[in-house]
Amino acid sequence: MKLSPLSLSLAVLTGTLMLSPPARAGSLSASELALADAVLSQFNVVTFGNYAANNETEGRVAVGGNFTGTGHNICFNGCTGDTSDAALGATYGALNVWGNVSGGATLLSGDAFIQGSNGAGSNLSLQHTGGVNIVGQNAGQISNPSFINTSAATAGTTQNATPGTIKTGLPASTVFPFGATMPFQSALTDLSTSLASLAITSGAQTIGPYVQNGPTSFTATAASGNFGGQTYGFFTTTMSDLAGYQNFAGINTNGLDAVIVVVSGNSTAALPNLNTFANDQSVIWDFVDTSTLNFAGSWAGQILAPEAAISNPSGDLTGAVIGSSIDQGGEIHNLALPTGDLSGIPTSSDVPEPPALAALATAMALFALLRRHWGRTALPRDGAGFPG
Repeated sequence: MKLSPLSLSLAVLTGTLMLSPPARAGSLSASELALADAVLSQFNVVTFGNYAANNETEGRVAVGGNFTGTGHNICFNGCTGDTSDAALGATYGALNVWGNVSGGATLLSGDAFIQGSNGAGSNLSLQHTGGVNIVGQNAGQISNPSFINTSAATAGTTQNATPGTIKTGLPASTVFPFGATMPFQSALTDLSTSLASLAITSGAQTIGPYVQNGPTSFTATAASGNFGGQTYGFFTTTMSDLAGYQNFAGINTNGLDAVIVVVSGNSTAALPNLNTFANDQSVIWDFVDTSTLNFAGSWAGQILAPEAAISNPSGDLTGAVIGSSIDQGGEIHNLALPTGDLSGIPTSSDVPEPPALAALATAMALFALLRRHWGRTALPRDGAGFPG
């Protein structure tokens, strides 16, 4: 039996689509890697949801939900205030909040950007020439600002604000130029999953269960693979294994550009106190699928936990802290990832051609050729069907 050109083309299309591998879901693009690298090197706290800050934070803060403070300091001791970077796509302040502010904070450097409102009883205190950009109402107080830009009809209650520096009724997009939702979540989540996949294919070392009189520190070795001139080390472990360590001394990067520790699994057990190495800024703790992350003591290194509700009741965290929400008890110290440390991580193409679309284009081209072929063969006079 001969197939009509339409049937043959559909058969080829179906077979081609079946043979084409599916596109990689959540793969890390080059632009996402650049954005993630910039965030880890320039922000101290990034939370996609709410952030309760009960102690000082030394670096810049980005909060996708609501910020609840107790007046503690933000952005000092090495934080230079606002930050601009091509990968970030905008200039961010010391405190950037996509929701509302309550309780308040003292900004020792840089500006505040708030998409929501400053709640009743909340005091935003600006030091060293910082200002406030706020879309919603100021129902609390803004103290010592060098300027106030707001979409509201009035600036509300202010202290030591020069009248000529207050602008009201501005377009929301001018006051808060970052988009309606936090733009970092996709890039940081894709980075987390990509690092976990890369560890599997790069011969990762293992941090197993704690053994009495066994090692409490681990020295990284260079992973195999092409990383664009960068050298990386990879470890894998689980939440339960890591939580069981005593006198945990951490990771020696051994001169590598960065070391990634992929921590899998879910456990409500608190992680132990970490006795840190001097080069912990180049260690990334990738809690890839952890939903709850509690710290019993201090910890150092970049904490990448995009799915986790993070808490540190008393211990200090030193490095970037990235999570779905953060309840901060101890201090959070600014220990930035060196810029460009992640530049050798492999990425997908920024604009990959979906295999299904490529297959469809191939099948349609074949269909056109077949139509031209049969078009040169006379059809029956009654047009009842194709030749054959």
